Amino acid sequence: MEVVKGVHYIESYAGSAVITGDRLVLVDTGSEDNAKVILDSLAAIRWKPTDIATIIVTHTHPDHAGGLATMKERTGAKVAAHEADADYIARTKPYPGPPGPQRHRAAAVDVRLKDQQVFEGLLVIHGPGHTPGSIALLNRERSLLIAGDTMRNEGGIGPMSDQYNIDAKQHRQSMKKIAAYDFEALIVGHGPPIRAGAGKMLKAVAAKL
Repeated sequence: MEVVKGVHYIESYAGSAVITGDRLVLVDTGSEDNAKVILDSLAAIRWKPTDIATIIVTHTHPDHAGGLATMKERTGAKVAAHEADADYIARTKPYPGPPGPQRHRAAAVDVRLKDQQVFEGLLVIHGPGHTPGSIALLNRERSLLIAGDTMRNEGGIGPMSDQYNIDAKQHRQSMKKIAAYDFEALIVGHGPPIRAGAGKMLKAVAAKL
């Protein structure tokens, strides 16, 4: 589904997004089992896997990065992730916290992102707590935030379940940090997208955290 003009949401266990423009950018790859869902969705809107130039991974958990090795092989795309999660994604360092051992296949990270960096037209907002290197991506031109698991939208915007957070307090502080930004539309890893008013909703939630 097209959430805002030029940005398509792909629903699987953890949602992914495709951003169109001069280059196609895929944000998150789902689990290994869900890689086919993404490939089929690309085909349905007449994109070939090799049309994807860049894959950005919002964090290391396998429901977001489990399909990365397959997608990198099929697309030939370069991979970007925050520097604090890059070694976990590449499986060169063991992940220290929940949800336990990372079982996805290793995939090299080509670009290590930093907080406040603009990459592929997206502002990188480091939002640790769910994982050390969790990020949200702000597309100011489209007034869209792609939040990964820095928050969820299941029965309303809120924090992720603490059983999956490496630092519950930090996770909530990150939500407050992200709430300072202005945006209308929101795509999260878990829960439906919001097309309008999402920034104000998040501000209201963050004020109570």
